[in-house]
Amino acid sequence: MSALSFTGILAFRSSRPNASGPPGEAEVLTLNPQRSATICKITGWDRLQAGSLNLTVPNGVVDDLKALKPTWTELGRSVNYPPQYAYIPLRREAYLYYLADAAAHDKQQEVLVRTAKNPIAGRVELFASLSLVTSLGLGEGDPVTVKVRAKSCASGE
Repeated sequence: MSALSFTGILAFRSSRPNASGPPGEAEVLTLNPQRSATICKITGWDRLQAGSLNLTVPNGVVDDLKALKPTWTELGRSVNYPPQYAYIPLRREAYLYYLADAAAHDKQQEVLVRTAKNPIAGRVELFASLSLVTSLGLGEGDPVTVKVRAKSCASGE
């Protein structure tokens, strides 16, 4: 099995005071209950924590992820957003999810890493069954090491 490891830096976005712009994942999840159900089914989790953790990653990490076989691909056209932001999932085309483990401060948690077919450069998101901020003891700017459990698309493994 091929594995990808990288370290990203926690960057709060929608949970920041006076945050503006597109909705955060907690709001998007309420509009897409099928996402929570599917994620729980593929991971075996009892629940999905509302929201996601944004990591700023080195250039190339997103491309390295896209070279791996996703655990799940969610078509952008199947994702509901508030009307003024409905273009976002269409622009992303598809969301690619990968099973992984995230670690920080000598603690580890199973996660799903998400990027998009048409991604935002230098950013990935982490989903988990519980608050990663609490379980990993994270704060803004903390490094998080991620080990993806996926096979290379090219190797056909």
